[in-house]
This record gives sequence, structure tokens and C-alpha cells, in this order.
Amino acid sequence: MTTTEAPRFPVPRTWPPAAPPLYTALRETGGPHEVTIWDGTRHWLITRYDDIRTVLTSSAFSADVTRPGFPLSRPAQREQEAGLFMRLDGAEHARIRTLVGREFTVRHARALHDDILRITDDLIDAVLAQGEGADLIREFALPLPSRVICRVLGVPYADHDLFHRHAAAVVDLDLGVEERERAAHEAFAYYTELIARKRVEPGDDMISRLLADDTGADGADGIDPDHLPVLVGAMVGAGFETTAGQLGLGVLALLLHPEQRATLLEQPEGAVEELLRYWSITAVDPRRVAVEDVEIGGRLIRAGQGVLLSLIAGNHDPRAFGAGRCPADRLDLTRETRPRHLAFGLGTHQCLGKNLARAELRIAWPRLFTRIPGLRLAVPAPELTFRNDSSVYGLKSLPVTW
Repeated sequence: MTTTEAPRFPVPRTWPPAAPPLYTALRETGGPHEVTIWDGTRHWLITRYDDIRTVLTSSAFSADVTRPGFPLSRPAQREQEAGLFMRLDGAEHARIRTLVGREFTVRHARALHDDILRITDDLIDAVLAQGEGADLIREFALPLPSRVICRVLGVPYADHDLFHRHAAAVVDLDLGVEERERAAHEAFAYYTELIARKRVEPGDDMISRLLADDTGADGADGIDPDHLPVLVGAMVGAGFETTAGQLGLGVLALLLHPEQRATLLEQPEGAVEELLRYWSITAVDPRRVAVEDVEIGGRLIRAGQGVLLSLIAGNHDPRAFGAGRCPADRLDLTRETRPRHLAFGLGTHQCLGKNLARAELRIAWPRLFTRIPGLRLAVPAPELTFRNDSSVYGLKSLPVTW
């Protein structure tokens, strides 16, 4: 890499909603570009749709945080995430993903339809009962996916304060190492105790079925028992932080573009895909490290060099999504769904919960606007505050009235 100054990554998003101008400028220049991250190290930033797809589907790049050169997103990430299946490559990653993935198939997501609808209606009832105003992040976007993932995994929702704190600590880019470790220890103790209870009293949930797969005491045929509490904690956090962020931002987009709500109600599947593309809420991931020399976008990336992928830049790439009457950086719920957006990543590490997230969004957004058709912002849009200090982009609050 060169010795010239490199821009800092990540860059906060600004109002109105769009990809950060730096990412757009780098994308239009073409090829990977050097950036500097929080610890002063330099890595390559990939911003073009086709180049991102190439990296995500190539075995020349690894997701393993323990490899030298991996671009860490925060202090102690290597120690905290080493061994997590989403940070593994190859056969072991595939084995664990297959075990866990059985709970997140399209069939399982469809089977949860009535549960998701009931939870959605319960939360809307509670919002309406408040009178003429509410914070839709606190009252709707956060508890909905939290309750759903608890239903899937078998985690008591009554304990949501604890796992909300843990998940918030994981995604907070500004949190100190000691505070992060304290939250991780608290979560590990909680999930260890919960798993012990599930061994004695199994239920109809993912944790119980994973325990049933452990035919040997060492977990050789299933999940390592010592690793299971960490895995469950990661699944709980991943299962609601991202969906909660997307739920809130989708509501905001539909409040700002009321003329597009009819499309949501008539074509919810296509509308959901466009909202996923438009927001691309994963702020600082995916991250990879090259395991061999490879050329990307006309630039040679050497083995051991880190790579950062800007999904918001790739999903707003006019070369991929600029065809038709609406530019790639605008919201259009009638947009063709091909090519596929990258909001869930791609390749062997694609988001495991994508089917569940889609099911929640397809139910929650239409239901909300059907039951509260007069929903509107309670504050001017520029006064809204966003989570630029988080690895998952979203709103800190969403005051609404009706």
C-alpha cells in the first residue's frame, strides 16, 4: 500500500438518507481504495457492486478474525469472536451453519407467520393504547424482532433487558473494552444457565434441538458445549438488532414517501427488497482478509491485506440499479428486483436469518400502515437522530403520531 494519507473508515451517513459522499466518490473513481480504520491500520475499501460480489463469493478471501491482516472493527474483536461459526471458513463453518440453518429455512419462516402476525398486532394495540403518539423504535421496531427470535431460539422474553444490553454492547463502536467485556461475561453466564435448564427441560426451540444433536459429551457431532452459550448470544443479537434497525428505517421511508405505500400493500415482497437495498443498514461489515494474491477492480490485493466492503455504496451503484426511471440512490418500491441487492451479503457467509427477517418485514410494515393509515412523523424529519456510532445503522428514536 502507498504512504499517502488515506481517508478514515467508516464515514457517518448524513441527511437526507444516502450513501456517504466519500463512498460514492470512490465508487465512481473505480477500483479498491485505501482507507484507515480506528487502529491506524490500512485496508482496501470496495465500493462497486460487481467487485463486492466477487469478494463475497471468492475463496481467496477469509472471514476469520484470527488471520493476520484481518481488519478488526473494534478492540478485542479477535479474542471475542474467534471460533464463532460466522467467523470460520471451509468445512467447519459449513457444518455448523447446516446445523443452525435448519431453524432459518423458508419453510420455518412461513410456519412462524401466525406468531409474527400476533406479535405485530399486540404491539400495534399497545401503541394505539398510548393515545396519539409513540416512539416506534422503542414500542414497535425493537420488541417485534426481539420477541420473534426469542420464540425461535427458546430464550425467555422476560429477560430481554439483559440480552438487549449485550446486543447493544456488541454493535456499539464507541464502547470501551472493559464495558464490552462486562456485557459479554454477563451474557455468557446467562446463556450458560439457560442451556443447562434446556438440557433438563427441553422445549420446541432451536437451543433444545441443538442440544439433542450433541450425541457425544464433547459435542463432536453437534456444537461444542463450551461454544454454545456464545453462539446463542450471537444469534439473539443478530436476530433482532439488524431487523429492528431495518423496521424503523422502513417506516421512516414510507412516512417520507406516502405515495409509495400503496405499492407496499399490493406488492409487499418487491417493496421489502427495495427497502432492504435502499437502506443497506450493515454499516462496517462485511470484512475479509485476502489469503492469496487476487486482482479486484483492476487492483492487485496481496495475501494478508484486509478488505472492507461498503454495502450501501454497492447497493446504490448506478451500474447495477440505475436502469429504468428511478436513479439507484432513490427509493422506488416498483423497482425490478434483479440484480439482487447485497443487504444480506452473499456467498457462504450470507446472513443466516434472511428468510426470518424478510418474513417479519413483509408482515410488519403492511400491517402497521393498514391499521394506522394516518401515521405521520411527530417531529420534522431533519431532527431525527441516527445510529452512526453503531455497526448497524438505524434510528435512535422515531416519534410518530396519527
